[in-house]
Amino acid sequence: MHHASDLVLPASAWPWPRPVGPPQGTRHLTQEELGLASRRELLAMGYTDSRLIRSVRSGRLRRVARGWYGNAVAVPRARRALRHGYRLTCIDAAELHGVWTPYRDEEERHTLHVYRPNGSTVAPGRMLTHSSRSRSWTEPDAVASLPLALEHAMRCLSGERAAILLESAMARRLMVPAEVQRLLDDAPAAVRSRIGSLSTASDSGSETRVVRWLRRRGFQVEQQVFVDGAGYVDLYVGGVLMEIDGRDGHCGPDAFAKDRRRDLHTGRHGLQILRLSYAQVWLTWEDTQDAVLETIAEVGAFGRRKVEQLLAS
Repeated sequence: MHHASDLVLPASAWPWPRPVGPPQGTRHLTQEELGLASRRELLAMGYTDSRLIRSVRSGRLRRVARGWYGNAVAVPRARRALRHGYRLTCIDAAELHGVWTPYRDEEERHTLHVYRPNGSTVAPGRMLTHSSRSRSWTEPDAVASLPLALEHAMRCLSGERAAILLESAMARRLMVPAEVQRLLDDAPAAVRSRIGSLSTASDSGSETRVVRWLRRRGFQVEQQVFVDGAGYVDLYVGGVLMEIDGRDGHCGPDAFAKDRRRDLHTGRHGLQILRLSYAQVWLTWEDTQDAVLETIAEVGAFGRRKVEQLLAS
């Protein structure tokens, strides 16, 4: 796996540690998070069958499927899967677990990724089934656990999209690199080949996409480079520093002001940052690739000379 760079600009700077926050998601979704519970779970909480009947009649609970109940705020995607005898998995489950998920158009967002024992029966429209490789439910959860969801995603999605989910699970501290490596080791060789090498340094799926593309083009990419006064910058490649926006939407005035301050500090060292927005990475990606290559060709030589000077200072 690729890891964060130890590149410091200038070399005399004293880098502060990268902040490590708490996990940003979950590995198993609870009934409180989903608004869904099985009959077994409700009985363990003190419900009786008569109380369940009264709760359904009063509208406090709804019978979602055989043996499953939900409240008014039950997650629609998970409820829909249960209603047809399936469990949510792959990218749909990963998103509920808090993993950064790549852009999906309207059609993709309305197609649920589901599984059931043996992947038996033909799923209703707008459902994509995944085999559970088991004749019985491997988990009691209404939504696949994160490891199971990622196992399905690795076999279902493109190499890039699977890599985004795996790298995000590490970045958000839901899985450690050794656990992700075990998922890769257990996968067929064709799956491992499609996914390729992963990085533990990507902060978002947008960064994963850009880094993978650059490395396939033969560039050496340094991730999380420390620049004195500016802090950690997402990428350094071909003499160009880059910042990648992983959010869908506007960053707000505070983030804009922070970016401008960082630009001033990098400019003080004779360096410039190329910023890519979420839309440039996901909605106009082909045009963005051309623009990045043109930028490296036009200003990369100057940037490399400045970096060499800063490394010598």
